[in-house]
Amino acid sequence: MSSFSLDLRPSSPLYKRVLDALNSRYTFSAQRMKNLHDKWRRAEDLHIAYVPEKEADAVRRMKREQQGTPAYTTIVLPYTYAQLMSAHSYWTTVFLSRDPIFQYAGRHGETEQQTQALEALIAYQVQSGEMVVPFYFWLLDAGKYGIGILGNYWANEQTSISEYTEVDEIILGMPTGRKVKELDTRIEQGYQGNKLFNIRPYDWYPDPRKPLWDFQSGEFQGHHHELGWHELVRAAASGQFVNVELMKSMRLGGRWTGREQGSPNVILPNEQDSVTDGSLTDLADTGPYGTVVMEVDCIPADWGLSKVKTPEKWVFTCGVSGGAPGSSNVGSNLQVLLEARPLGCKHNKFRANVLEMEPEAYALASRSLPQIVEPLQNTMDWLVNSHMYAVRKTLNNQFIVDPSKIVMSDFTDPTHGGAIRLKPNAYGTDTRTALTQVPVIDLTRQHMMDVAVFNDFAQRASGVNDQLMGEVKKGGRMTAQQVRSDGTFGTNRQKTITEFYSHMGFSPLGQVLVQNSQQYYTGEQKFRIVGDLAGDAGMNFMNVDPSRIAGAFDFVPVDGTLPIDRFQMASLWQQLFQSIMKVPQIAMTYDLGKVFTWVAQLSGLRNVNRFKIQIAQPGQAPDQVGAGNVVPLRDLTVTPEPGQMPGMGATG
Repeated sequence: MSSFSLDLRPSSPLYKRVLDALNSRYTFSAQRMKNLHDKWRRAEDLHIAYVPEKEADAVRRMKREQQGTPAYTTIVLPYTYAQLMSAHSYWTTVFLSRDPIFQYAGRHGETEQQTQALEALIAYQVQSGEMVVPFYFWLLDAGKYGIGILGNYWANEQTSISEYTEVDEIILGMPTGRKVKELDTRIEQGYQGNKLFNIRPYDWYPDPRKPLWDFQSGEFQGHHHELGWHELVRAAASGQFVNVELMKSMRLGGRWTGREQGSPNVILPNEQDSVTDGSLTDLADTGPYGTVVMEVDCIPADWGLSKVKTPEKWVFTCGVSGGAPGSSNVGSNLQVLLEARPLGCKHNKFRANVLEMEPEAYALASRSLPQIVEPLQNTMDWLVNSHMYAVRKTLNNQFIVDPSKIVMSDFTDPTHGGAIRLKPNAYGTDTRTALTQVPVIDLTRQHMMDVAVFNDFAQRASGVNDQLMGEVKKGGRMTAQQVRSDGTFGTNRQKTITEFYSHMGFSPLGQVLVQNSQQYYTGEQKFRIVGDLAGDAGMNFMNVDPSRIAGAFDFVPVDGTLPIDRFQMASLWQQLFQSIMKVPQIAMTYDLGKVFTWVAQLSGLRNVNRFKIQIAQPGQAPDQVGAGNVVPLRDLTVTPEPGQMPGMGATG
């Protein structure tokens, strides 16, 4: 993928013109997106079950930690966390349990071999490009923040490798017979394919004049990205970045990179004051350096970039300094233009894909799951904490005491089960007149049952019920069919969400992966065949070159249902297999060998085909015949000797 940038000098009028245009868009987006940050911070706090510590809680905590005195502290039930992670488990199971994850179908009569080649190539990129972990984060962000953003680009990685080797010493063109060490540096070709990366919602700057789900129709989008000095130098050496030498002068002491913090209770890498020690000056110079990548659908002639007068997507990378836009820190702005080039991708889309958890056509952004259940979460927290306070008050045992009749040191002794002595002047009197316990009634006893009521409300609001959390309905024994039915009812709401995810995020991303591969993939490699057709393909690998993946392909959408239980399916196939064997008319119409292999693979057995006998044609003598791995077909025109096993040959 070409990444060469225009050579824009800071002293040129074009440099300032482009930088000003980018700054106006960056600031405009940052100010509008800031309106969403408060709810995202709250969602993060609910996800980690954070509660602000009150002064009384701090005193109790200090007594508990330093003096060992048991004390109760206000808590937040991890209910939102449980709901979010249960929904996340469902989503990841639906999307990431498919093999392959990205399945395609030809649009204009493309052959199955072309589909196989494309799926094999994309499956290789998913595995070697390490895409699965970003998928997990992408789906979690969609539930936690209400929006998940996944960036993509085409990578053509090359690695510089140096090592010392021993070579013959040569002086004046003559070998001396001695060995000397010489540094050998070579460039190795690395991974070539699509790469994905997650973008924090705080770090994303779309055009706020469009709903976030429709950001592709906006004029621009960008994201904050932190780079180390070694990454900047590598990009400059490849021709991607210019003006890199100006980055060090704008670091403001190595403290700010222009990134929004988010919740203060979530510790980010590169905290603001992580490098403040004067002895670490060299470490501070190595980064990180804040950059903002802006993609603008602009008219190059109007910007002075080229003579083209039709809108094109261009990529700009800028160095950013100061705090996040609109924060109390130093104002953030784009100061150094590092990259300016056409996007050049045939898919002609901004290089980001968005998931929103809740279908919302008109608002700027949709709600997240923590935001939906927050009022109910707060109510349950109050019910539990008020009950615990009441229980603690009850355990304190309030008494009415006459100090003139009892030894007070015995009464205040914290040792349980101790005797309380009467003073001599109280001997023979009624002890109830010296010490009387005040009756206490717990009015919050009903609160724990009320928690269950609000739990039901929350499950109805979020669609994440007990069945989805793995809880089986109580109330006696249940049949397997009843358990499966309850599980099915519990997934109906999530099925709609996953179908929405499939069409909003995974389908556009699948098209981008295909079009990038068709545009930039130039190699010819063998890849493992994936999917249901792998067993019918004969060979386990196939050659994939650009001609084999040409054509138009559609992503096969996810239907939102959980994958079929493999062991349950294997058991059903075993019953069918036994039934087929009993009816010759049915057995003759199916390949029982392939049925057996399919059942074995469903049961979790691998490499079943390695035990199959390979039968060679008459006249062939492959190398493996002598090893006993191949049995040649006997000539049907020759009558075998009486008593001789077929295929063993003549005895004489």
